[in-house]
Amino acid sequence: MLHVTNGDSAVAKIQAAGLDGDVIAWDDVLHEGPIPAGLDAAELRAVRARFLAGCGWGDAADIEGDLAARDDRLVDAHGRQLVVLWFEHDLYDQLQLLQILDMLDDNGGVSAVLPDRFIGAMDPAEVAERAQDRAPVSDEQLALARLAWSAVRAGEPVAVEAMLATHTGALPHLAPSLRRLLQELPAVGDGLSRTERQALEALAGGARTPADAFVAAQAAEEAPFMGDAWFWRHLAELAEGERPLVQAAGGEALGPPPPLAADGFAAREVELTDAGRDVLAGRADRTDLVPLDRWIGGTHVTGPRPAWRWDPAARRAVGAGGGGR
Repeated sequence: MLHVTNGDSAVAKIQAAGLDGDVIAWDDVLHEGPIPAGLDAAELRAVRARFLAGCGWGDAADIEGDLAARDDRLVDAHGRQLVVLWFEHDLYDQLQLLQILDMLDDNGGVSAVLPDRFIGAMDPAEVAERAQDRAPVSDEQLALARLAWSAVRAGEPVAVEAMLATHTGALPHLAPSLRRLLQELPAVGDGLSRTERQALEALAGGARTPADAFVAAQAAEEAPFMGDAWFWRHLAELAEGERPLVQAAGGEALGPPPPLAADGFAAREVELTDAGRDVLAGRADRTDLVPLDRWIGGTHVTGPRPAWRWDPAARRAVGAGGGGR
């Protein structure tokens, strides 16, 4: 038996539960960086490895090798061993689940445990109990995952919007996760992604450090999905450019976040700038002030006039002219 799950914390809990078989972590943050359409598995691994290396997570060749070994382990097991997928309800996990199901030729011998709470927060006895509830992956789930993975990787977010207009109940956590992904587009009016807005709101509400801001932003999520280092990367991006939205106390540059930076970033005192207060109040647009170069799945979003935005009132992605496409 092969158990596949999101990361090291869940791996440790599944191992501690004493379940038969090996356990591997999928270990890629697919809501960050490019996952463009038109690439085969090897080409996508190379793109992901370069992105992760550029963010400070290691040597690109080493990362690519780890991703290849992970993929090979799954492909080799499929059809020879029972494969159990352990993925939670948040965006991080749901994107991994889509990628995995898209990789499989069929659903033979594949089952899933899809809890609505975090495996890392369970004790080993609960994990063992959840293992008894695993259910075979259905044809409908496999087909939906393939469609959704293609939509996420598409060059425009209308493909995800189209998925949200269909019946996605076969994967019960898919629709809220896809909607949360779209909320990382620059918003109509202020140009902030939801993560960025939550970061600025945390500072405006009294958070004094990146660590404090992360805790406050996590509390604002229905299903927290972002690790602290990735949140700090978003925060650090708001400190770039000639008119940054945040700065270190005293007007100093904030600098790069971990793992690119030395220790101490999380505890630095951080404050909003006047520009940050203007954006948060809707008096200015983030995309006019701070460099923007972001991937939302397969959609490349750049400033100062991004082609796509998120309309919070309509709860949908809209083109630059304000209408959907």
